[in-house]
Amino acid sequence: MSPRTGLVLHHESSERVAATLAHAGTLVGWFLAPLLVYLVLPRSARWARYHALQSLLWSLLGTLVSLATCGLAIPVFLAWHVLAAIKTLTGEEYDYPLVSEVAGRTVYGKSG
Repeated sequence: MSPRTGLVLHHESSERVAATLAHAGTLVGWFLAPLLVYLVLPRSARWARYHALQSLLWSLLGTLVSLATCGLAIPVFLAWHVLAAIKTLTGEEYDYPLVSEVAGRTVYGKSG
């Protein structure tokens, strides 16, 4: 279950842009783009911070898996970032596997 249950599905356009930048920025800045977005956003922008933190954690996980696979996993992890960017640009909900619960607990203060 998503940690955002019960939240409004229509998000401010500035939050959608920030979340999209966090996801799509990984194509050029890997984990730096979502880290910067997460650190710059105010705590009140919880939806965008959730997406930025998810993207950051997914990038870090991708780094570990890519090191173990000699880089073969990079395209797979980038494809997930592109999908997330497309979804969040339209304001849709998107959860990465394995990292969404940690991001949800960190940003929303509750477990999924």
